Amino acid sequence: MIRLKNILPKAFLIGIVEMVDISGVQKTHQWITSIGVKLADIEGPGFEGAWEDDINFLPICPFGNELIDFNNIYGETPSQFNTLINFVSKLKEESAEPWNFPALSSVLGILHNSYSKRRAELANARMYNVGSKSVMNNVKVYNEEAIEKTRMTKEQVSELLDRSFCVYKVEYLEKE
Repeated sequence: MIRLKNILPKAFLIGIVEMVDISGVQKTHQWITSIGVKLADIEGPGFEGAWEDDINFLPICPFGNELIDFNNIYGETPSQFNTLINFVSKLKEESAEPWNFPALSSVLGILHNSYSKRRAELANARMYNVGSKSVMNNVKVYNEEAIEKTRMTKEQVSELLDRSFCVYKVEYLEKE
């Protein structure tokens, strides 16, 4: 059941479905990404979650319960979500810098990644999303190129994903 206290996350998820149907996958990806960036600009520089050295991870999945509830109400993961994930995967495959893309285990990773990376940028840092885990089925997804670029191992990322939902390697930039 949708209650007023949780209507906004569900409205956003329905909005994603509608945007893909009305405007297409590319425009929807741009829309979700721009929302994440704008929210980060409002929030300002910083990081969320737990730390181990220069690794930042989220022990809980943002909007995880809402995503589970939405899929239960919807009956399954909407095909539009999978279309978006496949679109981002294709962009990553075609990119000269695939390490800059998220390891997507859900469509909400697009929002979370753009938000987190922008907040890191505002804090004079760069974040690489090396892995994520689905709140729906605990399947782990890796960005092999980001893992390699950050000199991590898949085993390290997997161990962190055993107790979290999203793992970033953080690199602090030199001040100009």
